[in-house]
Amino acid sequence: MTMKLSTKLNKTTIKPGMYLRDKEFTGLTGVTRYSLEFWNEIKGRINEVVKAEILLDKRQNPRLQLTTLDDVKVVLYGCNAGYGGEGPRGTVQILKEAGFNPDRVEEVVFHQETFTLRRKAKVEAA
Repeated sequence: MTMKLSTKLNKTTIKPGMYLRDKEFTGLTGVTRYSLEFWNEIKGRINEVVKAEILLDKRQNPRLQLTTLDDVKVVLYGCNAGYGGEGPRGTVQILKEAGFNPDRVEEVVFHQETFTLRRKAKVEAA
């Protein structure tokens, strides 16, 4: 799947304010390993992440939404929170890589079903 994902992402121009949803690139939703793969492909192409949220849709399905300095929103449907399973572990990995406080991340992700975390930017938006 990596080749298909990389090809489609490479053809995508990332612009301020846009949404990048993993399911639109992977064709699947709710699978942690595909969300992690999407994150690994996209993290070098986006600006610094300054906000992370676990949101619920109308059916109470969770998703991790990351917001960058230039308001790009990266939505990962295979990442969630509130217990010690694969989805929350994926969320913890991504948030640590995005620069959030590791101790705070684990405390929040494993114990709260929804949350909002913010962090100060290390660099200024271009």
